[in-house]
Amino acid sequence: MSDLSQRIAKLSPEKLKLLAQQLSQKKVDAFSRPQITHQSRESNLFPLSFAQQRLWFLDQMQPGNIAYNIYLPMRLSGLLNVAALEQTFQEVVRRHAALRTTFSKKDGQPVQVIAPPITWALPKVNLQELPPDKREAEVLRLVNEEDEQPFDLAKGPLLRVTLLRLSETEHVLLFSMHHIISDGWSLGVFIREIEVLYEAFCNHKPSPLSELPIQYADYAVWEQQWFRGKVLETQLDYWRRQLGGKLPSPKLPTDRPRSVVQTFQAATYHFNLSLNLYQALQKLSQQTNVTLFMILLVVLATLLHRYTQQDDIFVGTNVSNRNQAETQGLIGFFVNILVLRTNLSGNPTFRELLSQVREMTLEAYDHQNLPFAKLVEELQSERHLSQTPMFELLFVMENASLIKSRQLSGLTMSSLQRKSSNAKFDLSLFITETEQGLKGNYWNYNADLFDATTIKRMSDHFEMLLSSIVVQPDTRINNLKLLTEAEKNKQIMAEVKQEENKFKKFKNFKPKVVKLPQGQLIKTEYLRFEETLPLVLKPDAKDLDVVDWAKSNREFLETQLLKHGAILLRDFNLHSVSAFENLAQAICPELFSDYGDLPREGISDKVYGSTPYPQDKAILFHNESSHLHRWPLKIWFFCMQNAKLGGETPIVDCRKVYQLLDPKLRERFDRKQLMYVRNYTEGLDVSWQDFFHTTDKVVVESYCRQAGIDFEWLLDNNLITRKVRPAISKHPKTGESVFFNQVQLHHVSCLDSAVRESLLSTFGEERLPRNVYYGDGSPIEESIMAEIEAVYQQTKVSFPWQQGDVLMLDNMLTAHGRSPYEGPRKIVVAMGEMICSEDI
Repeated sequence: MSDLSQRIAKLSPEKLKLLAQQLSQKKVDAFSRPQITHQSRESNLFPLSFAQQRLWFLDQMQPGNIAYNIYLPMRLSGLLNVAALEQTFQEVVRRHAALRTTFSKKDGQPVQVIAPPITWALPKVNLQELPPDKREAEVLRLVNEEDEQPFDLAKGPLLRVTLLRLSETEHVLLFSMHHIISDGWSLGVFIREIEVLYEAFCNHKPSPLSELPIQYADYAVWEQQWFRGKVLETQLDYWRRQLGGKLPSPKLPTDRPRSVVQTFQAATYHFNLSLNLYQALQKLSQQTNVTLFMILLVVLATLLHRYTQQDDIFVGTNVSNRNQAETQGLIGFFVNILVLRTNLSGNPTFRELLSQVREMTLEAYDHQNLPFAKLVEELQSERHLSQTPMFELLFVMENASLIKSRQLSGLTMSSLQRKSSNAKFDLSLFITETEQGLKGNYWNYNADLFDATTIKRMSDHFEMLLSSIVVQPDTRINNLKLLTEAEKNKQIMAEVKQEENKFKKFKNFKPKVVKLPQGQLIKTEYLRFEETLPLVLKPDAKDLDVVDWAKSNREFLETQLLKHGAILLRDFNLHSVSAFENLAQAICPELFSDYGDLPREGISDKVYGSTPYPQDKAILFHNESSHLHRWPLKIWFFCMQNAKLGGETPIVDCRKVYQLLDPKLRERFDRKQLMYVRNYTEGLDVSWQDFFHTTDKVVVESYCRQAGIDFEWLLDNNLITRKVRPAISKHPKTGESVFFNQVQLHHVSCLDSAVRESLLSTFGEERLPRNVYYGDGSPIEESIMAEIEAVYQQTKVSFPWQQGDVLMLDNMLTAHGRSPYEGPRKIVVAMGEMICSEDI
């Protein structure tokens, strides 16, 4: 990509559209848009711009409201030339009539009144007499005092400057303006002129700045004349189509109810985004031919959609509204608010939504000149004192130049950090793009509506969505990862407690009894009403020998297992591993004793301990050994000790999973199959010696060849195997199609983000202990994994273990996992009725 292309790719949407307009419509604009001309100063009374009218109206409703104060205290370090600084401000105020403007009424209408330039004195406060430890406290007090000082729009002045002297080389400059005469762009103009003029006056030189061709009052007259008739109707026609009709009422969840009159009590939450994430966003921006602003806007819309469940999302943003050369160097209130509407109906993929928003945003910037006040007047004439009309969240890409330190003649000028005191909107997000990435970002929010913890959680979710879309932009927006790892674990534990409470509740109800021809020996029931997975068997006779009963009722157990997919045997007075083994062997005489992925229990070679995996992490759904050429058709779990909290073995019906998956996705998996890749790395996972029960490589190679497993020996005596297996199979007894695999357990995207990043950084993708691909070796998209996860969660059944429980599964009809847990837990496993791939 050329340097010019890179520069264009980094342009904000506003600048991108402005460039396009300048290139394609330069000649047309020159003749169709009248030039802003200098107005006579004879009456010295001028109309307000549309933006000023809105702020003037708000001030009339709430006089003295400080929400629209612009305040930027600066620290000056070095030798200060006070006379030159005073002369500098004198000149800036002379140059810009907006800084000498007040607002009064004429014939009931507001007008601008411009005062003539006067000799201007810089107020000074000497703090040198205070002890050093008290100076900063006094500075902070004065900063807050100035911050809370209202402006009188009728009396003025609407610019205040005060110099605090701390020492010969330390000063603090307090200056504030009312928003009705200034905006963010104006601050940049203000600071640049201070730099230039202070430098000149320190060296006894005249001002090098050329005279301004027009003043803000000239622009206000021009705007009132321009937005009439056809021009106004053309703009309004677009916005009526875009925003017309019944607008949805905002539903952003707040911690406290909204008051009748809008409050402006502000707080801020600062955050930074990593350089890696910033670079990934830039890459996505280039790949999708959109700006970074558009990507962030779509993520915000997705976040609001997930929070409110609304498909129609409105976000406000600022535009500089300085589309003519004459306005570039003026101080004044030009900024306009653009309302961007995003339609998220139909659960599109992020990439699809990004394409839609790109077109919407470009069209909106084509019609950005209509003043927000006119838009509100046209589409929402009713004014509400409790909130900003049309949107709740403002999103702004900030100019980093305003917050960096600046070098003047022998002086360093830097912004003074302070607590935000007002929130003009319920919620605002400011993103700052710097050379180091996205740094200095913050949320400004109404503290009367939101708690700090709520905003932090929102910010974390915003970052999680950003991290999700850069790796899986083709994922549907409702499947994008939102919760942090800590929230996931907390949610799991909450579900655990909920399940326990449900179970206690269900124990108080008479269970639904299924009458079967077993006399009075057993009774059958379900854990939940209308939930047939698992079927629960309990003794209905005192001192029933469950092992003898099982031997005599294998056909009954087989029939019920094929019907339900899982059977839970409860209250059968089982207390030992040997008793459990006898029960499993009574049902299946040939238990499997050659499994290398689970540790031996120690009492029997046919009973295994549960998977050695961190107890605070979940083991995802899988069908045991489905990644191999041979697997058990039956598997039993025996609870010797249930955990203090959590530790369930959740199960899913693989027939339901198959039915719920998108048919196109089923077809893809059926056609492509799966390739399981495994690195047997000693000390990290099961070593190849333990798995194959040998130290002889020749034996391993022979086994792999017979099983159709590709293998590769590594220089460090480790082994990589690759095995292609179906993702979808037919059950050998019922003939039903089932989603039978270990795709979720093996896929790297399903690991906790911290674990995944650690493994990838340590081993790289090629040497991960486990991974899975399509059968042709191509990667399985993370969006596909998200769809599978959603189906598993939809069909999941979970229940608390009770000591002595035995859970019997048909391993092809039912997949299982494990929930995180606290405290000691002991579940042992047995497997039987081994099936080979050539048998089905």
